[in-house]
Amino acid sequence: MFTHFDFFGKEEIPINISKREKKIIELLLEQKNGVTLDFLTEALRVSDRTIYREMSSLESTLAKSQIKLVREPDKGYRLIGNAIALQELQENLHDSSKELSVQQRQSILVIQLLLNEEEVKMEALALELQVSVGTIQSDLQSIEEIFKDYKIEIQRKKSKGIKAVAEESNRRLIISGLISSEINEYDFSRLLESFSKKNKESQWVKRENLFLNLLDEQVLTNVYYVLKEFDQDFFKQVTDTQFQKLIILLTFSIMRIKQGYTLESFHTPLTTVEDSTSVSIAKGIFQATQKRDAIEVNLAETYFLALQIEGLNVHIRKEFFSEGYDADLSFKVSELIRRVSYQMDWDFNQDETLYNDLLAHISAAVKRAMAPMPGNVSSLLQKIHSQYQQLSLVVEENLKEVFTDIEFLPDEIIYIVIHFASTYEKLIARQHVSVLVICSSGVGMAKIVQNRLKKNIPEISDIATSRISQLDQLELEDYDLILSTIFLQGFESEYKVVTPLLMDDEIKSIRMSIKQLLSEKLKKQPSDTKNLVTSPIEENEFKTFYHKMTIVNQLFERFDLKKWQNHRNIEELIESICLYLEEEAVLSNPEKIKWKLLERMTIAPIGLPGTNMALFHCIDSEVTVPYFAIYDIPASFVMDSIDKGTIEMKRVLMMLGPEPLSEAAQEVLGLISSAIVESDLNLEIFNAGSKKLLTNYLNALFLEKYQKQ
Repeated sequence: MFTHFDFFGKEEIPINISKREKKIIELLLEQKNGVTLDFLTEALRVSDRTIYREMSSLESTLAKSQIKLVREPDKGYRLIGNAIALQELQENLHDSSKELSVQQRQSILVIQLLLNEEEVKMEALALELQVSVGTIQSDLQSIEEIFKDYKIEIQRKKSKGIKAVAEESNRRLIISGLISSEINEYDFSRLLESFSKKNKESQWVKRENLFLNLLDEQVLTNVYYVLKEFDQDFFKQVTDTQFQKLIILLTFSIMRIKQGYTLESFHTPLTTVEDSTSVSIAKGIFQATQKRDAIEVNLAETYFLALQIEGLNVHIRKEFFSEGYDADLSFKVSELIRRVSYQMDWDFNQDETLYNDLLAHISAAVKRAMAPMPGNVSSLLQKIHSQYQQLSLVVEENLKEVFTDIEFLPDEIIYIVIHFASTYEKLIARQHVSVLVICSSGVGMAKIVQNRLKKNIPEISDIATSRISQLDQLELEDYDLILSTIFLQGFESEYKVVTPLLMDDEIKSIRMSIKQLLSEKLKKQPSDTKNLVTSPIEENEFKTFYHKMTIVNQLFERFDLKKWQNHRNIEELIESICLYLEEEAVLSNPEKIKWKLLERMTIAPIGLPGTNMALFHCIDSEVTVPYFAIYDIPASFVMDSIDKGTIEMKRVLMMLGPEPLSEAAQEVLGLISSAIVESDLNLEIFNAGSKKLLTNYLNALFLEKYQKQ
């Protein structure tokens, strides 16, 4: 049995009719006393026979709405029915005149399939969507490609129809995502505000938006009030679009729970999920919801909501040195930056904020990719993709190679491109590019070239103009690029010949030259890493500069690179280090810390690819001070690495922190952990560096960090 869902408002006639038939109905509604055959043939510019045929078809269509189409000898054709039926016909005709886009039609088709548990006949879908069966068949081919990504199968049975076979979690994600993508953020905001004002101002929104009719208004109201309570503490940094998606998903989930469609199980990738902040938030949201709506919520529902919260662009837990620190993700983000830098011939590592921005964004994007909601790539995002076409292609290609087990949605890829593009623009803005324009036709022509350059190539900082007779008065080496409107016989400096009007292909060529020039400038600048390694910075200078930062000094006073004795296995090795740290007053319960470090190793690999070292880390109330040190061992241990390979560990990086961890300690330890995997050179420094080299590097790292603040 096909379940009809009220996309088009009230119960209405199935307006599966031609434009000509709609026009006839409009004329009949306008002329309540009737219209003659001659009037109709003239208005529609068709023959009498065509009008007879259309009227015969309309008579049966209108009868379904208890409206009669009659022909009277003197008055012609007119409609007979009660006032309510005629009013509804008028409204339905108005609504049906707003034709759906292909995307909207396909979205409704997807929703109809996912909401129906039984087979649906194509004829019923065609009638519902006011299109032919052939159009439905064509739409299904497009939809099946999308369904593959969600492991949804379309089953076809002769005489019965078609059915979508899907997990409940995927049904919710797709339907709520499609609803959200078809609702304007401004309209949705006004709708929510109307709930607060307790008025009926929202009705126009609901009438205008077919997709909003799928949501239960009372459930939506309850969800809005609940999430508004949590907004101040947890969702302040969430975008309007993300908050809208969360409201709609939770609303639809509660509707499904009330209808009996409860998640029986939900496998989440969240580490130590029972203790994660997102799960705590999800539990709190459901507890508040149950006070407004009588629903039973199991653990699977809580985990499902928690994963959606994990996918928000907001720091709901400490990102650096904490139980939630993800060494695998940190390594992959650094690898992505390295690969994009190499292929674009542009050192993106020079922007220290890029790594942190990407780590935060990709962490959220990975969670979203585990349970993605469909979304549309906006025109703005498409414009960005077009403007940074090469960068977009390079980023997309390397995302696939670095994050092999994740499929990023198109809009996620473009948002990641935006981070790289922002860094590109910032690095360009820091450079000084000067151009000399040589023109033989006087100042006027030179000004034309100058203005064209300013308008089309904003990377240029200074533009100077000169006549040929003035060249001997200039220091030509002061200019990064020389342009000339004429050929200069015997001119020794490198230059480009251009036309005074600067055609598009010339502008493109100049931009390429400047990009190459800027790339060379960036390469010539001493990189941060090289400075940190070679700068003769004394530890005393570091301590003087940070005399108020006691926590930082404590850490560096304890930093050491120790030659450690051999042990039969990793457990004995870690136990011996923990016992030593108890003597050094770094921790008070060596047995507990030992097992916590070993447990983290079983949860996720800690070996660093291409090296002989592993990063053992944890925070615990039994740790008394922030601590970082390195231990070299005589014999190696084979262990898993974060790239799913193996390493032979000969160096232990030990990083510990007290719980709760202060912001200063979190920043210090976080900066070290991210610096380790920032580049191949850094990996080699920590893998093989001496105590002197490492001390110098770490001191300089923090000195540079805080000098910038």
